[in-house]
Amino acid sequence: MAPEEVLPAGRARRWPRRVLIGANVFVALVLLATAGGYWYLKRQVAKIGVVPGLCSVLRDCGGDDRGQPMNVLLVGSDSRADLAPGDRRFGTANQVGGQRSDTILVLHADPRQRKASILSIPRDLAVPIAGSRSDQPQRINTAFEQGPEALIATIKQSLGIDIDHYAQVDFNGFRGVVDAVGGVTVYFPSPVRDNVSGLSVKTPGCVELDGNRALSYVRSREYEYVENGRWRVDPTGDLGRISRQQDFIRRVIRKASQAGRNPVTLDSLVDTSVKNVKLDERFSTADIISLSRRFKSLEPDSVEMLSLPTMDARLGDAAVLRLKQPDARRVIDHFLGKDPPPPAPGSPQVVPDISPSRVRVRVLNGSGAEGQAGQAAQALQSSGFILAGTGDAEKEGYTDSVIRYGRGQEDKAMLLKAYLGGGAQVEQDDTLRGVDLVLVTGSAFTGVQAPDKAGATTSSTTTTTTPGVTPGKSKAAATEPPC
Repeated sequence: MAPEEVLPAGRARRWPRRVLIGANVFVALVLLATAGGYWYLKRQVAKIGVVPGLCSVLRDCGGDDRGQPMNVLLVGSDSRADLAPGDRRFGTANQVGGQRSDTILVLHADPRQRKASILSIPRDLAVPIAGSRSDQPQRINTAFEQGPEALIATIKQSLGIDIDHYAQVDFNGFRGVVDAVGGVTVYFPSPVRDNVSGLSVKTPGCVELDGNRALSYVRSREYEYVENGRWRVDPTGDLGRISRQQDFIRRVIRKASQAGRNPVTLDSLVDTSVKNVKLDERFSTADIISLSRRFKSLEPDSVEMLSLPTMDARLGDAAVLRLKQPDARRVIDHFLGKDPPPPAPGSPQVVPDISPSRVRVRVLNGSGAEGQAGQAAQALQSSGFILAGTGDAEKEGYTDSVIRYGRGQEDKAMLLKAYLGGGAQVEQDDTLRGVDLVLVTGSAFTGVQAPDKAGATTSSTTTTTTPGVTPGKSKAAATEPPC
């Protein structure tokens, strides 16, 4: 608790049971408090830095219609300006001048449906920049370099997403949040490294990352993993980095939800956040309190993580990403709550009407074929699926590919099967943690291709329901650590 305020005995018990990290990888935003903690939170929010002059680009000048959906643009800056003296781990302000958007996300909070979604926008996405003299596409990161006004206007112009509020955070905000919750545990199916960011995980399994190691992980752009005993560069590039960030965000939410039950830890989270975040001047204490009351019981796993479907492209000599239409439009419509109506009763049952961007899948090489997991991961990523790691299966020799799905995720497994050349066995595995599905590729795997409109009926799928067991494997081998 802050030393300048002492609450009456018993009051702290009414502090929040959930801390919603409305989250890019650098900030704990939407600090939850009950009415009992209102004055404390009001005092802390008053310390937050302000980004002025955004009225013209925010919807209704940042004025909120209470009870209506809200879109908050979350930008992680890679500025080194606020690093402590002597902290040279990620470069100094002199070495890396200015700032760029290291991460761009939009939080969509719908209080009517008690839902929250986070949409990741690749910083290498090529779109026309609002207000630019040229209509030629540029990396969206260029808009942030021109200022938050240009970025907000570009997102509205190119993606059709109105922004109600803006939040910006830096290195210290992210590291401080991770350290405040006591570190975050991540599952690595194989050793990984990045010689540029400093990431190094030599032993697969559940690994606890402190603030510095977590920063190396989520910022990794030269990510390598071991497959078939050899180091391989992650072929999914910036999209793979987004997948790792989204997985980490969910883990931070879960850990903060637990740690936030301790008033001392919660105070540390709040203190870290207010020191390293800047908000638009219309994002008031009342707005944060209103969100907190509506979302204080929101479970971390119910926060939907979405990615924009993209395809590789060139911009001069530079590799960029372009929106893959009409898939990107469907994802944005779903994000904004504009899904098409469900099929009429009695219509044929087809491949589940789920966007691949709602499916988190880990890919393991089960055939032993050279680079198969990486190739499959890249193809799934291009189709819009969220990747949560690659590596080797516990043994080689799989003929048929196998899709293992967590409890309640059968429809997602059926969707993935519809994309796989060579088919797949589908089975439930209640031991899965941190992902919806695990794909183990077999020698019959022939690639990834979007299904026809009609799709394949779900009745054609053979499902094995023995939890945690795949034919030919021991139960111990099929069980993933609960991290």
